[in-house]
Amino acid sequence: MAGDFESSLDEGVVYEQRLDWEGALRHYESVLLDLETESPHDAAWQSRRGSVEMRRGNALMVLRRMDDARAAFDSSLHAAKASGDPIVLARALMGAGVFAGSSGDTTRAERFLLDSLDRFSRIEGDEGRQGAGWALLNLGSLYGKTGRLDLGFVTLEKARERLHGIGNWVGVAATWEAQAQLRRAIGDEDRWREDLAEAVVFYDKQGMAAKADQLRAILKGKVL
Repeated sequence: MAGDFESSLDEGVVYEQRLDWEGALRHYESVLLDLETESPHDAAWQSRRGSVEMRRGNALMVLRRMDDARAAFDSSLHAAKASGDPIVLARALMGAGVFAGSSGDTTRAERFLLDSLDRFSRIEGDEGRQGAGWALLNLGSLYGKTGRLDLGFVTLEKARERLHGIGNWVGVAATWEAQAQLRRAIGDEDRWREDLAEAVVFYDKQGMAAKADQLRAILKGKVL
């Protein structure tokens, strides 16, 4: 059961990597419907619910269905807490932090993301390192957006080091993309293009052609 569920989540991530967010949302909602038919609703079930609601919330957020996204992230946190699973809870906290930041509640976003980082940092192995790397990535973006540029750039560099160390190329790409956004916001024209070109390299390495092409369009052919 657990293996089938993880495979289903992985299928949803494939939709995300293609930037097919409507497809991802339909997939996660199908997984959620199947989950509702299961019993008992024990800790393992709550863990699965927390995981799929977090991914569903992310898809809804990208699609700007913010009220629905808020409900999904709330459901994810509730289920994650009920599950007692430290990884699922750390991920749910990160999702809630990203949502809060996208909604303009930067204080709440920082609190959630720091809590997520702390929890991931106490988890052994690549899952902990990967989660900590993504939490740092989101914190770096948040620091930049709230005017703490030096802290933002340092935090993104820490995220990139962790994610590169475990070969998480999509994470490495995302750190370069986030850094490019910060540089562009402060008018650093040449260096944001350089950073975005680095992001393209790693999105290609991950096999995310749609995302890489999207960034190439932004660069208007100046990637090479």
